[in-house]
Amino acid sequence: MRTPVLLVLAVVVMLLPAPGSVAYPRASADATPSGSVSGRVTVAAPPEDPPPPLSPYARRRARPPQEPGVAGGTADAFVYLEALDGATGTAPDTAAHIVQRDRMILPHATVVRRGQTVEFPNEDDVFHNLFSLSPGNRLQLGRYAPGVTPTHAFDETGVVRLFCDIHAEMAGVVLVVDTPWVVRVGDDGSYSLGGLPAGRYRAIAWHPTAGSDTVRVTVADGRDAEANFALASGR
Repeated sequence: MRTPVLLVLAVVVMLLPAPGSVAYPRASADATPSGSVSGRVTVAAPPEDPPPPLSPYARRRARPPQEPGVAGGTADAFVYLEALDGATGTAPDTAAHIVQRDRMILPHATVVRRGQTVEFPNEDDVFHNLFSLSPGNRLQLGRYAPGVTPTHAFDETGVVRLFCDIHAEMAGVVLVVDTPWVVRVGDDGSYSLGGLPAGRYRAIAWHPTAGSDTVRVTVADGRDAEANFALASGR
């Protein structure tokens, strides 16, 4: 009866790592290698200062206040990818935030996923009422008091122009997309999107006043693909 016990012990000893060695876990067979896309976005200055966006109900031409340090250039530019080889999943569970503060809509430009909940907290000491007349994504939040946070989910992809029917100088823009791969472009024009499954993508650079530019890229496992864009502000 001792022989089987000794045999089992011998097998266990053989499977133990040698002294001074480290037993590393094997890579999972389900692990998904990923690649990335990076590059630069340039936004040419407009030939002349364009008129400020105002509510369609505005009676005066007042320049909307700007958030210090972020107006112009690539501050409101985004890059997003649309997969050409398959679906991109469902809307995220986390909510996006578009704040009303100092009678401004912040951030001025936001990209959200179709169906994603968007929160609109009023951090001012006055009432607001954000609305949009954009086709497919009409919005009317109604008048809400300071400290109140109404919510909304946009059902259609596309550009949504936001205004406040109480304060004509307030304006913002939302781009609704149907992809999880979105990044805001840095102040220096650079961007990087990682964690991408290998495959073919449509890469799109978008700016609220400079329009969009599109290129196709192929992402390989563990590799970085480059995609650069040039936008002309004001066109």
